[in-house]
Amino acid sequence: MSRSKSSKKWLKEHFDDEYVQRAQKDGYRSRAIYKLIEIQEKDRLIKPGMTVIDLGAAPGGWSEYAVKLVGKKGRMIALDILPMEPIAGVHIIEGDFREDEALDNLVQAMGEVKADLVFSDMAPNINGVDVEDIPPTY
Repeated sequence: MSRSKSSKKWLKEHFDDEYVQRAQKDGYRSRAIYKLIEIQEKDRLIKPGMTVIDLGAAPGGWSEYAVKLVGKKGRMIALDILPMEPIAGVHIIEGDFREDEALDNLVQAMGEVKADLVFSDMAPNINGVDVEDIPPTY
């Protein structure tokens, strides 16, 4: 199946993007990591020993970065409806946090520890066709 003109255009723009190229060069999972790096440099939200939850984590760039900051005494939990490649030191839960099973798995993974920080970079999946890319309402 061939790609549509708008899909080809989106892919070209995506792979020409400075941050996509930079992420590939630096070995990161996605361009989104640079947003978290900027936030961390400015506000120092993530500290060693913290328990951090990443909602909507796939492909895992934020978790990959944050787990290094929380260190061995911290805890990093990533949750997403999409499967993710493993990340050393990150407990990954596949599921929708709005559903009981995923929420129960999150609570179990946390144990008696409370979250120090919950962050998210969630966005709806889009395909580049405006009339189809209307986000769902809940």
